[in-house]
Amino acid sequence: MIDPHQAERMVRLRWACRRTLQVLDRPLGTFLEECFQMLEMGEQFAFERLLKAKDQEVLDWLIGNRQPRDTGIYAIIEKIRQHNDLTVGE
Repeated sequence: MIDPHQAERMVRLRWACRRTLQVLDRPLGTFLEECFQMLEMGEQFAFERLLKAKDQEVLDWLIGNRQPRDTGIYAIIEKIRQHNDLTVGE
């Protein structure tokens, strides 16, 4: 049985993954759906902090133009990059 609080959290996170910069929708949304549940709690919180950042910041982090100061977000960015590299072309 699915915990109602967890289901509500996932709905909220799905909406947060929908970005003004549509180029971010796929890597963030795919990572949420395929990897989020396997993350440790601290990593999940880091992903949530990432989703609070401005689109341009997230894009700059993902393409490597800048690095986030938050080490947790930096680690999540690396995981998103790795996951995106594995899923591009599917």
